[in-house]
Amino acid sequence: MASMTERKCKYCLKVFLARTADVNRGWAKFCSKSCKAKEQEKRTGQNAAYKNMCKELDDERIYHEACAANEMGWDGHKDAY
Repeated sequence: MASMTERKCKYCLKVFLARTADVNRGWAKFCSKSCKAKEQEKRTGQNAAYKNMCKELDDERIYHEACAANEMGWDGHKDAY
């Protein structure tokens, strides 16, 4: 069995067990992938721009689909694609 070391998550501060080999590599800084992702988002903000872009595109798509559906009638969407 691999040797384990207690570590404290850099994001949520929860104590977790990590493989000593991973600690020696400079890994094992976070207790989970979600904590790693949250810390990276907080640090870089790279996902915020993507979320805003997707929201704008989604709002526009929904608007155009609603207009098209209104023009086609209540079951016009069935043959739209």
